Amino acid sequence: MWLARLLLAAASACAFAAGAGAAPLTFTVNSPADVPDVDPGNGVCETVAGNGVCTLRGAIQESNAHDGADTIVLQPNVTYLLARVGDDETALNGDLDILDSVTITGAGATTVIDGNGGALGERVFTIYHCIREPFQNGTCTTGSIVATMSGLTIEHGYSANIAGGIYNGADLTLQNCVVTANTANGLNDFGGGIYNYGSLKIIGSVVSNNVSGGHNAYGGGIYNQGPMTIDSSTISGNVISGSPGEGGGIFSGGSGMVIKNSTVSGNSAAIGGGLYIGGINVTVLNSTISGNYSIGDGGGVYFFVGTGGLYNVTVAQNRANADELKADATGGGVFIKAGATLYAANSIVAGNVVLIPTAGKPILDPDQCSGTLSSLGNNLLSDIDAGHCTVTGPYNVATLPLGPLQNNGGPTKTHALPGGSAAIDGGNTAGCVDGDGAPIAKDQRGVHRPYGPHCDVGAFEVSDSIFLNGFEIGV
Repeated sequence: MWLARLLLAAASACAFAAGAGAAPLTFTVNSPADVPDVDPGNGVCETVAGNGVCTLRGAIQESNAHDGADTIVLQPNVTYLLARVGDDETALNGDLDILDSVTITGAGATTVIDGNGGALGERVFTIYHCIREPFQNGTCTTGSIVATMSGLTIEHGYSANIAGGIYNGADLTLQNCVVTANTANGLNDFGGGIYNYGSLKIIGSVVSNNVSGGHNAYGGGIYNQGPMTIDSSTISGNVISGSPGEGGGIFSGGSGMVIKNSTVSGNSAAIGGGLYIGGINVTVLNSTISGNYSIGDGGGVYFFVGTGGLYNVTVAQNRANADELKADATGGGVFIKAGATLYAANSIVAGNVVLIPTAGKPILDPDQCSGTLSSLGNNLLSDIDAGHCTVTGPYNVATLPLGPLQNNGGPTKTHALPGGSAAIDGGNTAGCVDGDGAPIAKDQRGVHRPYGPHCDVGAFEVSDSIFLNGFEIGV
């Protein structure tokens, strides 16, 4: 008898231990309706007991209540339209609140989560920092949240105070996602698309056509104040429409920011049309900054504080003073504020302008940089206005025609180098490297570097290779 009791006690202890470390669950959403779960925490996603109908909101409620990093699976060619008016931190109403670690997987851009912001007045997602502690911003007593979203379009969120699309305090990865047409407009218009104070990775994604309005506005596409990596992604068409209007594509004051193999294009703001950035260890690598606009300084890049670097970057065709109203605006390509240090190596700064108003037709005046650009060598500029731009270290001035910004292979658009360009084989003879001295073995598209005796300057490497369905093949 005593042996049977001992075995029963041991079995009970094992069962308790298994329950304490509950295995992750997978919730497959089979309904586009915005209906809550009937009993959050019972481990079954359904809107009525026994009906088997699982909604996105219901799956998030179940995941929030269940320990462990659960998975939510969404379907292709489905729009999940949010419809529940209200404001809480439980995902019952309004936006989708993430309170525990989760992976949300869609089937690509046709899996759409629509925030219906015009009706709800809410962003799409709020992802908190601490597990089931929505108001805890310090040390987490229950652990911190890790979230991954992939294969999704996140659109039409609206917030009157911070983050139109996604508010993130967690360790968040967005992979193969589109964050588009979200708006922050009302009080503090920080991050029309994304507001990040946690850790953020954006991979193979698009952040486009988001808006920060006219109230203390920063970061039309992304407002960042934590570590952030953007890889093989496009930040385009984002707008700040109000004051102070800093960072049309990205506003970032967070240290440890890296942008690589990416394109920042067609964004606009009062200052820093493409990027308004500062911090420590800020790196832009193998990327293109093109066709951005500012009302004031820094059409392409405004670097305001700290230390950063441009490595094999193409900064081209950006414009300062785009509305003709600020006659003293400078830095069509790059503006470096006094006291900040921006290094550049093996990079192109060309074809950028400042618009100068006149009595007749305004003049497009070549204007590549403003402030002091610290050259580490092998940089090419199409011209320098010595009245407001100083380049320290070795560099060259050359005529630098570029192909149009277009799909030249790879996941993002680039400017191709025409034959005979000074940029071809113009990189460091010892090899192009990043800020840590590591070799840059591929260009923005994924083409091998160097192709020839030396790597090419800028984000594009000329080669005898073409891309077929995204894969490089030799010809």
